[in-house]
Amino acid sequence: MQIVEKKISELKKYENNPRINDDAIDPVVNSIRAFGFKVPIIVDKHNVIVAGHTRLKAAIKLGLETVPVVVANDLSEDEVRAYRLVDNKTAEYALWDDALLESELANIEFDLGDWQFDMPDLSDISAIPDLPRELNYKEKFGVVVDCKDEAEQRQAFELVNSAGYSARIVSI
Repeated sequence: MQIVEKKISELKKYENNPRINDDAIDPVVNSIRAFGFKVPIIVDKHNVIVAGHTRLKAAIKLGLETVPVVVANDLSEDEVRAYRLVDNKTAEYALWDDALLESELANIEFDLGDWQFDMPDLSDISAIPDLPRELNYKEKFGVVVDCKDEAEQRQAFELVNSAGYSARIVSI
């Protein structure tokens, strides 16, 4: 794999990109500012983006003229289309080990405020107002939690279950 610098003007957005990434642009901008451009954009042999639309938008917002790029000229057109989807989907399967995350955050002096690592603490469910735990309901009551994606849905499910409540995942 060879990383090359390409002018942003040479790169072409994939017109059928199904990923809505506007909320991720500023965190990526902040990451590039803090650490540099560490993950190259992947393009096909025609300079059409395979993976990295958010990084491209962040680079444009930062006013960069060139970006690191990997040309995936070893993939067929069908493999390129499949990789576009798989590259985005795989991140959704990852979850956080809260104890290890807390330990890592405690040992880092770098300000990570731009990336919102603080998560709600559901271990003390009494902190949630108007929750009458002493009542014994005979009927089932539910709470609907809207999540931005499958990973967040999974995280909310685990937090509610770890607090001792019954939960189920329903996708609409």
